Amino acid sequence: MDLAVANIYDNTISVLLGKGDGTFQTQITNETGNNPNSLAYGDFNNDNKLDLAVTNSDDNTVSVLLGNGDGTFQMQINYSTGKTPLSIVSADFNNDKKFDLAVTNNDDNTISVLLGKGDGTFQSQIKYSTNNAPASITSYDFNGDGKSDLAVANFGSNDVSIFLNECA
Repeated sequence: MDLAVANIYDNTISVLLGKGDGTFQTQITNETGNNPNSLAYGDFNNDNKLDLAVTNSDDNTVSVLLGNGDGTFQMQINYSTGKTPLSIVSADFNNDKKFDLAVTNNDDNTISVLLGKGDGTFQSQIKYSTNNAPASITSYDFNGDGKSDLAVANFGSNDVSIFLNECA
C-alpha cells in the first residue's frame, strides 16, 4: 500500500510508495493549488492507474493529477469549486460507470459535484446548498437503492446534510 498526503503549507502533495513491510520510500512531491486540504483517489481516465484529486482552499479549486502508474503524476488540471473547498470524495454519482467528485465548500455553505467524463476531465461544477460551514463529506448508499448518496458534516450548524441520489 502507498500513501498520499496534502501538504497545506507548501502547496504540494506527497506520495510515499510502500515497501511492503510497513515502511515507505522517500516522498515524491507534486504541485497543487494553494492550501491543499483533502485528497480523493480513483481511476479518472480509465487507464487502470490511480489518479488523485485534491481540494485547494485558498484557490477555490480542485486539482486533478493523473497517475503514471509508478507513483508519479502528470501536471495538475484545476477545476473551479465554491468558496473554501475543504473535503472531497470520489464515486459514481450519475451511474455512468465513471468517477465523479463531490466537494464541501465551507465558506458558501454548498457542495460542488463535478461529473467525470471518463477521460480524466470533469464537467463544470453543480452546486447544492448545505447547512452552515460544511467541513467533511463521504459517500455511501444510505437508502439501499444501489446509488451513491452523500453525507455532509456541517461544522457551523452541528448537523449532517444527507443528499440522496435521484439519478435514473
